[in-house]
Formats: sequence, C-alpha cells, structure tokens
Amino acid sequence: MSLTIVSKASIGIIGGGIGGVAAAAALHRAGIDAVVYEKAPQLREVGAGMMLWPNATRVLRELGVLESVLANCSPSTHFLVRASCGKVLMDIVLGRFEVPAICARRADLLAALLTTLPPERVFLGHEFHYLEQLKDKVRVHFANGVVKVHDALIGADGIRSRVRAQLFGASAPVYRGYVVWRGVARYEGMAIQTGANSETWGNGKRFGILSIGQSKYTWYATANVSPDHLDAAGGRKHELQLAFAGWHEPIADLIAATDETGIMNHGAYDLAPLRRWSQKMVTLLGDAAHPCTPNLGQGGCMALEDAPVLAKCIALEVPIEVALRRYESLRRERTRHIQQRSLLMGRIGQWENPLVVAGRKAVTRLLPARVFEHNLKRVYSYET
Repeated sequence: MSLTIVSKASIGIIGGGIGGVAAAAALHRAGIDAVVYEKAPQLREVGAGMMLWPNATRVLRELGVLESVLANCSPSTHFLVRASCGKVLMDIVLGRFEVPAICARRADLLAALLTTLPPERVFLGHEFHYLEQLKDKVRVHFANGVVKVHDALIGADGIRSRVRAQLFGASAPVYRGYVVWRGVARYEGMAIQTGANSETWGNGKRFGILSIGQSKYTWYATANVSPDHLDAAGGRKHELQLAFAGWHEPIADLIAATDETGIMNHGAYDLAPLRRWSQKMVTLLGDAAHPCTPNLGQGGCMALEDAPVLAKCIALEVPIEVALRRYESLRRERTRHIQQRSLLMGRIGQWENPLVVAGRKAVTRLLPARVFEHNLKRVYSYET
C-alpha cells in the first residue's frame, strides 16, 4: 500500500463524470488544487445528449468552455409539447438570455471541461474504497491500495454514491415506474422545426426530440414498465418501433436511423431530498447529493451549478468545514425545488388512464404558454 500526502489546500473529488470534472475545473480556475479520481480506466460519458439550459450554459461561459461546446451544437429557441398525432398542444418560448439553451452530446461536454485541467489532475483506475476523517484532513483509500490525503473530499460519484453511503448510510434509489430509452440519429427531413425541441405525450409514454446540430438529434422515449423490465426478444429498436407505431413524424424515422447497439435504457430513479450533504471535511455534489428524474433536463445542469458555488465558498479562505456547510446551504433549496418539480412532471407525463390523459391534453391546450415561460425564466435566470 502506497501513501501520498498531497500539498496543502488540496481537494479530492471522487467521480470523473460531468459534475466531478466541472468541480475540478471551477476549483482550478479559483487557484485551488483539485484532483479527480475515477474508477474507470478511461474518462467517458455514457449517454446520448443532454439539455443545457441558460442556467448551465452560464456556468460553461464562466469556466471558459461555452464557445467550444457551442461549436458542436445549435441553440434552442422553442420547446413544443405535442400529442401523438403531432398536434402542438403548447409552444413554449425559451426566452431571451445572454447565453443560449443548447443540447450537447455528453461526451463533447466532458471533453471540453477536461481541456481546462492539467492531465496530472485526473487519476484513472482509482475506485473509491473508504475514507477516514482525521482532525483537519481526509484520508482516502482506493481499491488498488493507493491512499491519498486531502484537506477535503467531494463525493461526485452519482446516484449510487459510495461516499454518501459511508457518510449517512445506504439509501437505495427509488424507482418511479418507467424506463427511459435514449439514442442519436441523423435526420434531414422537414418534420422538425428549426430551433424547436419537443416532447410528445401519449398514454403512459413520451417521446422527446432534441437537436444536437449538423442534422443529428438525440431522442428519448419513456414507457411505464416494471423495474425488472427486460429487453424484448426482438431487441430494443423493435420494441420501440412497436410501442410508438402510428406516432407523428419523424419518430419512426429517428428510431429506424438509430443503431441497435447505440440505444441505451435506464430506469427513472431518484432519491427524496437529503437532510444534509456534508459531514466535517466531506460533502456531496451532483447526483450524489440531489439526484432527480430526467423530466426537466436539469440533472446535469444542477451539477454544473454546484461546481462554481463550491469553488467560490472554498475560495473565501474560511475554514474548509465552514465553506462546505455554506456551499450546502446555498444549494439545498434550489436543488430540492428542481427534484420535486421534476418528479411531478414525470408523474403527469406518464399518466396512462385514457380519461385522465384526455383531460391533460385539454388543459395543456388551454393553458397560456406564458405561465410556463414565467416559471422557466425563474429556473434559467439563476446565477452562481
């Protein structure tokens, strides 16, 4: 077993996903030593694309990577809610902000964030094993026998966070009754309005279409199934083609244009808001702290918001334990609100009783879009 004492004012980060790397980038930009530990042998983001609303692209601008991310995608100006026949139930204008709303490939975003870090700040093949809280340090043990000592530790290791489990005990993610499939496809037809992303609602099913630029689209599909749902015998593509047969263009074309091996599926899970994230010199970030269902497109955005808030609190030159408590206090209310709103939107979107769905359709058509635009503006206007 090797032991390394890291130089003063150092922060260890468990997890090399978007949240962990963004936190390291924000800390590095603030002049604070930060090291990322990732269990995988290489850094990669699993997933098709993700929405980056103005509250997130504002963070990317602050970190100096917005322009490089924008080079690979196109801005979004509208969000359409549609019926399965294609009728537009609501056209939500995303508003005018100093930064755009975009959909980016997760891998492109991670690559852009990594350009802000010296390569020696990222350790691969380091699976977190356990931690020890010392008087004013944290000793971190990894499965490969390596031991590191830092002034503080950030658990950015996802919804099934092992750091969180050690701090506060095991907490199993809650399955919310549906599965989400995702893929990326090329489409060059005329059925998608420029600048408009969309989500189509049916009985217990939804289909979302998000432009990632250059005639490519990331799409997602949901369906109410049991948590032990298995792929159909004919494969995921065939299952989706049957589930969404007869839905409006270009849904069938997008599914058909997606490689079978590129279709991913994950259950919709979250956790009830935690009572606390921090304990002495250790805190949580991103999905480790506040996982939410994927219904507002804000999960990754919340992790990006966490990063500069955390860095600014640590840069205040107060005791790190105090800085971590301040970070948590600044972020808890907002992330709790997003978790709860996302859960509610998922429940509404997954309704499948025909009478209830008909009522939802009628109400959606009658509600003024400006009501939603006002609420969204409150979310998107957030500044760290």
